[in-house]
Amino acid sequence: MKRVLLFSIILSFFISLAAIAYETIIIDFPQKTKWNVVFYRNIGTEAILQYVPDGESYSKWTQTVIVHSYKGSTYPANQLSDMLTLQLQRQNPTGRYQYLRYTGVDSVAVRQTNTYKNIVGQAEIFRTTKAAEGLMTIQYIDKNKTRFKQNYNTWLKIIRDARTYNSYWRDNRILNKSESYEL
Repeated sequence: MKRVLLFSIILSFFISLAAIAYETIIIDFPQKTKWNVVFYRNIGTEAILQYVPDGESYSKWTQTVIVHSYKGSTYPANQLSDMLTLQLQRQNPTGRYQYLRYTGVDSVAVRQTNTYKNIVGQAEIFRTTKAAEGLMTIQYIDKNKTRFKQNYNTWLKIIRDARTYNSYWRDNRILNKSESYEL
């Protein structure tokens, strides 16, 4: 009986740790470049985090990485990707997404667009992936399509390799990084 009680107490402790854990993302940006967070908002079950290269801003950028998390989402990754890419295609219908990976756990799509109405043409990689606490999208956008083509394989690897990290202590430092963002 004491063993069952002890096991129950230990199990309750680990379950409570999981409940206070938070998820963040690790992105290995290109070497010798500095990317800064220009936007972060966490509202309810959604969080948005935006990075741009050093010297660029939230309103004036040429490249950006946007991470959007959906805590508790039970959609398969490919279904959420379909819904979101359809919305983006409605905003600028000049380019269609081409899927490189399309599963319920992870999907990766790419596209290039031309300028349409007030939306500048761009090239992008759009990934939707399962995370420990729901779903997450990671989008790389480059307004310079020539640069995008030159660095395509590098950015495809960066976006594919982006990963989540669950921290059980809010003051945890991740791989010597000085900041982390709750997603």
